[in-house]
Amino acid sequence: MTNKAWLRSDQQLAPGTEIFRSDRRFLLWAYTVSHGQLLLRSVGRPDLPGEPETTIDLLFKPATVLKIRDDYRGLAIRCATAAETEIVKAENTSVTFSRDDHVFLLESQGETDHIVAMAAGWHEDVLSPTSPSFFNTFYPDMPVWPSKPLSGADGGFNIASAQELVEALRADDQELIRRERYRHVYVVMTRVNRGDEPDVTGAGVFLTRADAEDALATITPRAADCWIEELPIAI
Repeated sequence: MTNKAWLRSDQQLAPGTEIFRSDRRFLLWAYTVSHGQLLLRSVGRPDLPGEPETTIDLLFKPATVLKIRDDYRGLAIRCATAAETEIVKAENTSVTFSRDDHVFLLESQGETDHIVAMAAGWHEDVLSPTSPSFFNTFYPDMPVWPSKPLSGADGGFNIASAQELVEALRADDQELIRRERYRHVYVVMTRVNRGDEPDVTGAGVFLTRADAEDALATITPRAADCWIEELPIAI
């Protein structure tokens, strides 16, 4: 079921080459100024009969020029020819293009958009309910659940309100839904030395930093080492 690729070399992205085609619907899903990452997604709905089971994530990075729409009904992506590349560059005279930049043409319903980026790729599979994307996953050297589709700075549009968190906690925990939003909670941690090994424990979880700091002030006189950790909860 898994289908993925990452293309960045001149051999992989030869002028005129079609690199991707799908009849599915793709939406503008995320953009981050960190590394100029742009994500388009075709949403999978394994819980609905007749709907595609898999999610397809399309990533361009670093993207320097964007002429795109937020919704594509069917999508083909190809590398621009030399002549088409010159047209795009002529329309963007203020941009300094790199030797490694490629012009990707996005064709849908008789119209053509373009993205200038060094690389492009895709990943298709069943996306787990708590995974924000195939391109921002859990890494052992950074053991924090990823709360955003792309790493780096973004607008924070998927940060949930406190009310949404309360409603999620009240909901049926057997319900299979996509966890598209998140909310940070604040965990007061303590470390106590017991023999040869330190015992690190979460003393309490709080919805606001103010509440966590209040609890920390109570715990500090009684614990030699305590601190607050900020953790995201998928909603």
